[in-house]
Amino acid sequence: MIFMFLGFLSCNKDIQDITIQGVVQNADTDEPIKNVDVTIICWKYGNSPDQSYSEDETKIITTDNEGKYKVVFDKGAFVEVKVSLDGYADGHETKEIHQKKSTVNISLKKE
Repeated sequence: MIFMFLGFLSCNKDIQDITIQGVVQNADTDEPIKNVDVTIICWKYGNSPDQSYSEDETKIITTDNEGKYKVVFDKGAFVEVKVSLDGYADGHETKEIHQKKSTVNISLKKE
């Protein structure tokens, strides 16, 4: 019983020095979309007494000419990645963080 409890606690911890990267692309053509702002919200457990997310940090980064983005956070457990671009439906992906490097790609559909 104690091992199960300790296993549960170990699952709810922040990963240190994480990198979130990905590509924003057109869902129909798979072509990268350059110069679009990507909003990444990184949720953290911090010192939460009830194992819930206690803080968050938001960064906005612009994709490069290949539609790629990359951002670093000091720690985190869960990310939301959002992209909004005129002429496209908004893109939104979420991911639990279990390792230092995670990829979150976004495909946008034309409206």
